[in-house]
Amino acid sequence: MSKHPQEKILQMVYNHPKTVGVLICILFLMISSYITYTEYQLRVANTEQQISSELNRLSNQIQASLTDATGAIKSLAHFSKYYEIENNFEPTGEAILESHPSVSVVQVLDSGKIVATYPLKGNEVVIGYDILKDEKQRIEAIEAIERRSVYFAGPINLKQGGLGIVGRLPIFSNESDRFQGFATAIIYLNTLFDSTFQSLNIPNAFVQIKKINPDNRSADSVFFQSLAHSPSVTGISKSKILPSANWEVTVAQREGISVLNQIPVVLLRIISAGLLGFLAYSFVRQPALLSKKIEEQSRELLAATERYEYATRATSDVIWDWDFASSNVLRSKNFEQHFGFNPEEQKKDVNFWSNLIHPEDRPYIQKNLKDTLESDSNYWKAEFRVKDKAGNYHYIVDSGYILRDQEGKAIRMIGAIQEITERKIAELALASEKERLIRVIEGTEAGIWEWNVQTGETIFNEEWARILGYKLHELEPISIKTWESLLHPEDLPVAQKDLEDHFSGKASFYQTEIRLRHKEGHWVWVLGRGRVMSKADDGSPLWMFGTQIDISEKKAKEEALERLNKQLQSTNSELKAFASVASHDMREPLRMISSFLSLLQKKYAEKLDEKGNQYIDFAVGGAKRLSLLIEDLLEYSRIGFDSKNKESVDTNKTIESIIDINKQSIEAKGAQIKAENLPIIQAIRVPIQQLFHNLITNSLKFAKENSTPIISIKCVELENFWQFIVEDNGIGIEEKEQDKIFEVMIRLHSKEKYEGSGMGLAICKKIVNQHGGEIWVESEIGVGTKFFFTIEKT
Repeated sequence: MSKHPQEKILQMVYNHPKTVGVLICILFLMISSYITYTEYQLRVANTEQQISSELNRLSNQIQASLTDATGAIKSLAHFSKYYEIENNFEPTGEAILESHPSVSVVQVLDSGKIVATYPLKGNEVVIGYDILKDEKQRIEAIEAIERRSVYFAGPINLKQGGLGIVGRLPIFSNESDRFQGFATAIIYLNTLFDSTFQSLNIPNAFVQIKKINPDNRSADSVFFQSLAHSPSVTGISKSKILPSANWEVTVAQREGISVLNQIPVVLLRIISAGLLGFLAYSFVRQPALLSKKIEEQSRELLAATERYEYATRATSDVIWDWDFASSNVLRSKNFEQHFGFNPEEQKKDVNFWSNLIHPEDRPYIQKNLKDTLESDSNYWKAEFRVKDKAGNYHYIVDSGYILRDQEGKAIRMIGAIQEITERKIAELALASEKERLIRVIEGTEAGIWEWNVQTGETIFNEEWARILGYKLHELEPISIKTWESLLHPEDLPVAQKDLEDHFSGKASFYQTEIRLRHKEGHWVWVLGRGRVMSKADDGSPLWMFGTQIDISEKKAKEEALERLNKQLQSTNSELKAFASVASHDMREPLRMISSFLSLLQKKYAEKLDEKGNQYIDFAVGGAKRLSLLIEDLLEYSRIGFDSKNKESVDTNKTIESIIDINKQSIEAKGAQIKAENLPIIQAIRVPIQQLFHNLITNSLKFAKENSTPIISIKCVELENFWQFIVEDNGIGIEEKEQDKIFEVMIRLHSKEKYEGSGMGLAICKKIVNQHGGEIWVESEIGVGTKFFFTIEKT
């Protein structure tokens, strides 16, 4: 009988061990040589990238200084052209230098003559100096005029001392377009280079900057070099031109990457190739040892057969042994316990086992087993249904190990039957529930995902892919790596923490907000939710099921709201600052008017008639009322709100404090103030005290004449709020006026009869609104008034 082709090849290998060893050695040398060459190319490419990055960094820093100086020059040109600042140059120069830190000196030139400079100290010598008459300065000054834009000359030796670059912007008249002069900014060279060239992040590299001559490149001149001497360049070199100054910035390596550095690696790989070839030789020349090992495995198999008898007694699984030559099948006693058939019944029919398999599963199982036996596989496993003696079907997992002869033919099969009915019923119920959920979720435009935590196997639906602009097939092959590749790097720790919280039991379900990359390149905010649906035998998570919805619009609205809040905070701060300054500036002349009127009245009271004194009284009273109004307006503007400042406020003690503060007024009117079981609330203490103070003093102010004022403060607890009622027996408020009283500067009575600015209740409304509540009034003329307001429970 002819040998199998695979055996012939093996036999050929065993007959030529030296040849196999040499071939393996050569093959490894070829692979390692390719790897060494690739590593060298990667080092060169990495160095080029580093030099390009460093060049961009240095060029950007220089350009940033030039851009800063350009801004200063344009501002100076504007002021000089339209405001004639030369006679009072110091404030303008100081302001420009403060807002442009790269600039050391600013100057204004009339034609070519310097007429103003800041700072003047140390630069006095340049006043009157005409750059157009200096041959060294004239050429680059004319270059700026011809460009009609900012041009940086130099580096040049400055007349006042030092080395610097001079940025000039020519100024032309609007009417005749006639050249008038320059706006100039000077950057000292040492200041520029100290902030730019502190250190290079590339070993064996240096920086060189030279002034280029566009008309004659041979006339280019190097004016900066990071090394004390001019090195020879054998390595990588990169250059970049800065047009606004005609500079060329170069970053270069003095020495290139030497191939000789790879020699130790090459030697190591040659030695490794020799060792690998020797190992292959040693392995191939020992077929006898392999045959011996096969015999040992056969003996172990016989021992395993012996252990089979004992194993059948220790497990609930059904152990079976099928001899293909005789068609005999031996089954352990557990078979009868599970399915009810005794050994005699099992042997009556050759097709006994096949007839027990469910008709729907039988064709597939028979074909699958036949294909496995005809292949070279040594293992077979299948899940199907079998019928017991009573006619009930059981779900089982049937698995076996196949023994083969030397020709690979299956001669025997030993296996086990494991009953999984309970687990399978649970899985089917879970699958049904999952299918129902999927149908529900599909109507919500949510993406669906499933993830095998143990293996990384992942399933997405079309909607999941559509959210990111893909068709599902475009993401294949799909695994958990697909999700990781689309996830924003900053969001990976967030998702991992939320996942761990769910796995550890801290959260009943997994929920996270993350960004995934859209097909078009932008980031999409999604809300991912899910939970563990099944666990492995050791209790660890096995399968997770969840959804994903697009929340980009929600996130955009949140960001817009946050920006608006910041703008509102900034506006409020500006308004408060303005109110404070305005009130101070308004009160100062008011105090002066009031003081001088009082002095006038004191000195000339006897000389004025009654009408004159009355006019002075009116003026003094009006000034005092205006001062009070300004103070109330300032207080209204100062009322701010920050929930971080909330604390526990005992409103009983707040009322006691207000009574103590207004004791004199209360006693003068004989008023009675009652507070009944007021709560402790979460609020900002000072505004709440101001709220109660305004309402109580309001009740005292508008008390009926010849009547004892009675004021009561009560509180009712609602589900989400505290509702306070401040009630009095005062003069009351007409119904048509009740909607107006909370507006700013609204007065219902004349100032002669009742003092005040009309701000008190407006302040009350602002405080209540800031605490999440509302304020309203119920009143009846001649009976009294009830003020209601709510404070949110937080």
